[in-house]
Formats: sequence, structure tokens, C-alpha cells
Amino acid sequence: MDNYKNTPDPRHVLPTRRLTETRRVETRDGHTIYLSVGFDPSDPKRPREVFYSAGFKSGSQLEFQIQDDCVLLSLLLQHGLRPEDVAKSLARDEQPDGSMARASIVGLIVDELVGDID
Repeated sequence: MDNYKNTPDPRHVLPTRRLTETRRVETRDGHTIYLSVGFDPSDPKRPREVFYSAGFKSGSQLEFQIQDDCVLLSLLLQHGLRPEDVAKSLARDEQPDGSMARASIVGLIVDELVGDID
């Protein structure tokens, strides 16, 4: 257990005004969700936050789950992790054509963020 830090890396605090764009994302099962991605003004290609905007039934357990997932992802990004670092640890699912796809919606969201860096 000696490898654990006593405190996390400091949180990168974003300015009140920053570039944000809303994106339409399709899930594997045909749902459309909308995400708002916020960027670091000092590094405009680096996403630092993501918010769920719409797509699932309002007030549903799935909507709350995605909102919470976005908060957790935003905290990871603001503490220095890059989307591709997070993506490496998320589950994948083999598709009928043999390709691999993210097994969850949170994986789909992270892949959307990784696309900003490519």
C-alpha cells in the first residue's frame, strides 16, 4: 500500500468563461444523447469537463447514472487524467462483425472525449 498518495493531484480549476460545445452522440442501441464538453482555455484541445444534457427519460435511473458518470469523468479530467488514460481501463464488447465497441455508455462518452485529442 506504500504506492498510494496521501492526497490527489491538485484540481485544475477552470475559469468561469470557457469554450463549451454540445454534441449529439448515438448509443449502440439507437438512443441519442446530448453532451456538453468544456475545454481548458490554456489548452483548447483538451477536454476538462463533460455534462449530460438530454436523451433519456427525465428523472429515470439511467439519466441520473449518466449525470453522475459525467461528474466523475470531469473530476478525473480536472485532476490531470487524460481521456485516453481513462479509456484504457473501460470494458469493451465484441460485436457480431468481430470489432470491439465500448460495453457501456460511460465508455462511449470517454471515446467521444478521446476523439478531441486525435
